[in-house]
Amino acid sequence: MTYTLPTELTVHDIAAIARGAGIRVSASARRDIAEHHRAANTIAETRPVYGRSTGVGANRLTTAAADPTTHGMNLLRSHAVDAGAPFGAETTRAMLAVRLNQLLQPGSGIDPILIDGLERMLAGNHLPEVRRFGSIGTADLPALAGTALALTGERPTSVDGFEPIGPIRADSALPFMSSSALTLAGSALAAARLETLTRAGLAAFALSALAARANPEAFSPEAALAIGSPTSAANAETLNALLGEAVWDPARIQDPFAYRGFLPAASVTTSAVRRLSESAETLCSSAQENPRFFTDRGTVVHHGAFLENWLAHELDATAIALAQSAPLVVGRLRFINDDAFSGLPRFLAPSGGGDSGTMIAEYVAASALGDILAGAAPVSVQSVVLSCGVEDDATFATTALGKLERSIEAFETLLACEILVAVRALRLSDVSDEGMSPAVRRLLELASALPEDLSDRDLRGDVEVAQSLLDGFAEVAAEVRAFTAVAAAS
Repeated sequence: MTYTLPTELTVHDIAAIARGAGIRVSASARRDIAEHHRAANTIAETRPVYGRSTGVGANRLTTAAADPTTHGMNLLRSHAVDAGAPFGAETTRAMLAVRLNQLLQPGSGIDPILIDGLERMLAGNHLPEVRRFGSIGTADLPALAGTALALTGERPTSVDGFEPIGPIRADSALPFMSSSALTLAGSALAAARLETLTRAGLAAFALSALAARANPEAFSPEAALAIGSPTSAANAETLNALLGEAVWDPARIQDPFAYRGFLPAASVTTSAVRRLSESAETLCSSAQENPRFFTDRGTVVHHGAFLENWLAHELDATAIALAQSAPLVVGRLRFINDDAFSGLPRFLAPSGGGDSGTMIAEYVAASALGDILAGAAPVSVQSVVLSCGVEDDATFATTALGKLERSIEAFETLLACEILVAVRALRLSDVSDEGMSPAVRRLLELASALPEDLSDRDLRGDVEVAQSLLDGFAEVAAEVRAFTAVAAAS
């Protein structure tokens, strides 16, 4: 698939481009940017423009003495310092796509030659090396300055043969850097992954609830009305579509919160992911450059929109939401492993004799939970003062993203442990095929990849297999939800 830019990119569009989908710039957009560039230059001749005719940061009151080419290249070279491990190709491709889509929204006054360069970078997969440290949530200056140097030929790209665009002048140097494209790209990828994982989590819970003979009243449509969160009704509908007409006698009138509290907690998480997607999608299609030219009004505006407060808030909120859901997963593992609760062999080890069965899955899950709880500490409430006191705030959106990415990795492990334990419990239970919905049967067919050997043995491979099932579980949940929505509409 090839995406024509500019467009309102979704988080899934960005994920597809990150994985290799093509892009192209429309001819009309290229003409619009060329006209905007000419008009911005005319405005800049009549008044000082930050970063173009002045220095930056504490040098904002200093007139740029060098010629435009020297000034532009000096800005890029001085800002291109990053450190740490390099990002992977998918994140870098996503960053380039986001920055290109933003620059195609008139506002930066940038020279269209940079548009051409970014398009060719993506088309040929000529990627710059972008490293971990350097951003504080006030534009990804080092990452984009380094990308600009790769465009000029001063830094190498991942694949030989890229034709440099030549030196970048002052009219385009700061505008190109003035974006949080790297952080936005990572946020979009995180949101897209979390949408998959939250659906997989619904499917995994359906198996856990069936194995535990949990009281389905707690995740019924009526319960969703009582919860009242924006996604509780949809989550309840998905769960009930997964379980279908399957009926069982609840083992308890009131289950522990690990089951009874699933729908409220999961709905907080899905709501948070929805808000994160909305913020990332909006900003990936916005001109946020400082200063921003409004050529139709004949003016340029200096502002602080590059402070990614909204994004940082949603990243922190999503990490906190995961931290509310994750302990309930560990709780379900603990209860299913407890013979007094489940009525199944302790630790799902039917041979007895002190066998530990799936006991260690609780420990693996608890270890992952630790990372999720640590990631819930918000960083957007912190700040830092830089550049002789002039840059006196920071959102740390990039740090918030890094925490969330680690929480997502841990959440995948948690869900894998839940699938492993729930499937083993169902294999040991007396639930008949007649008591299973078609969707549950499909989930168990996918889970047939898990070994049936119930003896004490190394379960590392089992956890890995369970983790590989997450995308398939998410697809089943999405399909039954879509079918239910169509049926309700007809």
